Amino acid sequence: IKALLLQDSSGRIPIHEMIDAPGYEVFRVLVSASDDLLSSILSLKPDLIICEASYRKLVLSTERKIERHIPIVFIGAPEGAFNATPIPNRSIAYLTWPFTDKVLRAMINLLI
Repeated sequence: IKALLLQDSSGRIPIHEMIDAPGYEVFRVLVSASDDLLSSILSLKPDLIICEASYRKLVLSTERKIERHIPIVFIGAPEGAFNATPIPNRSIAYLTWPFTDKVLRAMINLLI
C-alpha cells in the first residue's frame, strides 16, 4: 500500500512510525498549496492519502483536479467531523486521537 502522508504536527506520534510494517510504503510530503499536492499525487500515484484534518480543504480541492478518487484518512478530525455532510462516492475515514497503530492499519485496510 502506497500512502501519501501530510503531517506536520510535532506534538503527536509520527504516523509513518505507526504504519511502519511490511506492505506499506509511506511518502511524507510537505505541501503548502494545491499545486504542490497535485504534483505529489501525480508523481507518486498513492493508493491512499493520510493527512491531518487541517489539510481537509486543500486535499479535497486538489482531489477535484484529478481523474481518480483516492481513499483519504483524516487524522485528528475535530468534533463534529463525523457528522459532516458525506462526500458522495468517496472512501473517507476520520480518526481522532488517541488511536493505536492497529486501529489506523485496520481503517486503511477497510478503505483500500
